[in-house]
Amino acid sequence: MAPTTASFDQTGYWSPNTASVDWCENNYVVSYYIAEFWNTISSLFIVTLGELGLYLCPTKEKRFKVAFRTISIVGIGSTLFHGTLRHKMQLLDELPMIYAATALLFICTETKYGPQGRWFPISLATWLALTTIFVSITGGKVQFYTFQASFGILQLAIIYLTTTLHQRQKAIITSWNTPSTTSAWLIKRALGVYAFAVTIWLIDLHLCEFVNGVGPNSVLKWNPQFHAWWHVFSISGVYFTTLLLTFQHYVEKGLRPSVYLWKGFAPALTLESNNLKKVD
Repeated sequence: MAPTTASFDQTGYWSPNTASVDWCENNYVVSYYIAEFWNTISSLFIVTLGELGLYLCPTKEKRFKVAFRTISIVGIGSTLFHGTLRHKMQLLDELPMIYAATALLFICTETKYGPQGRWFPISLATWLALTTIFVSITGGKVQFYTFQASFGILQLAIIYLTTTLHQRQKAIITSWNTPSTTSAWLIKRALGVYAFAVTIWLIDLHLCEFVNGVGPNSVLKWNPQFHAWWHVFSISGVYFTTLLLTFQHYVEKGLRPSVYLWKGFAPALTLESNNLKKVD
């Protein structure tokens, strides 16, 4: 978190800060109207990637469109939060993150175990409502760590379900005997990119005084803006994960999805043309 120094205590249009956390970017340095400029700008990448995923989604199934659209909503909330460092805007950042992760949990649970009936979405909705209320009415470290615990549990559950489902599908994918990119490629990139993102997030959170570029204990002469890079790499990991869930979903349906690079750089999925009518 940001240290309490004159360099970080600059005031701006949205002052005073009411959020439960202040990240390691120097506040109101670039613009009087934007509290954390680089964290705000990098949040727009989240919106872009969510909309790109929605555009490239190979099917019309609502679950996947919701998954990609929630990524965009997270980006909008993150932009508002980092631009203002106000508590209400923080909720617009953090709560959609929990909603997005819950949507992914719903998808991978039903992909692995099949439709669960009405009790499952009702249970998830109830849990979300209770989490929303608790996170909204608390503040400080209680609010911050409640959110982190909730989000962390969801992430671990998704990792477990996707990796175990991959083991179950490995024989099917191997039997295709094609050179096309498969779920193993997506898993490696999802886990690798997200692990790197978490690492720099932890550095930004716990070692700010050593990397902020302005404090007396900083070993750097400039701030590398680790939280801004967290936005870029973490959402890339989420994007890979969403593609992975889509891939696994259609393997379970007996289809043969594959990964290609749209315009040579953006991973996306394609399905065999003779199967498209089954998934619209």
